[in-house]
Amino acid sequence: MSPSPRPAPLRRALLGAGVLGAAAAVTGCATSSAIVVSPQPLPAPRVRAGDRWRYAVINQYNGGKTGEILAQVRTVAPQVLVELTTDKGVRQGDELYSAPWQVIQEPFYDIVQIFDTPQTLLPIGIGLGASMVQRTAYRVPGQDDRYAWYVRSEPVQWERVRVPAGEFDALRVQRDIFFAHSDRWRITPSRRETLWYAPQVNRWVQREWTGWYRWAGVRVPLREDWISWRLMEYLPAPIAG
Repeated sequence: MSPSPRPAPLRRALLGAGVLGAAAAVTGCATSSAIVVSPQPLPAPRVRAGDRWRYAVINQYNGGKTGEILAQVRTVAPQVLVELTTDKGVRQGDELYSAPWQVIQEPFYDIVQIFDTPQTLLPIGIGLGASMVQRTAYRVPGQDDRYAWYVRSEPVQWERVRVPAGEFDALRVQRDIFFAHSDRWRITPSRRETLWYAPQVNRWVQREWTGWYRWAGVRVPLREDWISWRLMEYLPAPIAG
């Protein structure tokens, strides 16, 4: 595999103290306006073929909307397949789960990842403030190489979240990820991801991620994208009469 080019100047502008300040903001911005609510039961997600969720995609660096994503359940057995399509009708990739929401194939990040073992996005049965650790490996489409993947997940608290689709009581789940990137020039990459899962829609009403890494020969960290999905509409599949 040929090496990737060095980062563009705009990417380099996110170095040093600015990156560290933005890192703190990942948590600060996500929680400063949230209303904490009492803990609630967390039922297992129930999804059906035809369920749809439409999200606004937000660039968290400037708060601008970059587009929309429609997530639609195509199959529920033997695996859950969720097809992603942009508002321009372009296929964005497929989410694949062994069960809701045990992810096998993940197109949410900068590159599609296929995990050796299902990864839990919703830690059911884990108490607030506790955590669970998962270790596996992943590959990217078209490659046989496998890369290490380590996640620490924590259900933090229940919050009332306002998104374009309305207000929802949601469980905020924080995931700290340490992994080997398929781009071998990226050294010691890590990510911070947060999901707000609302039982009312059987899926997250908001999800955001960013990450940091070092480049060979560069002393200070570089910043990945900082992306947020916010629910605009939930359309459950019709119930057969």
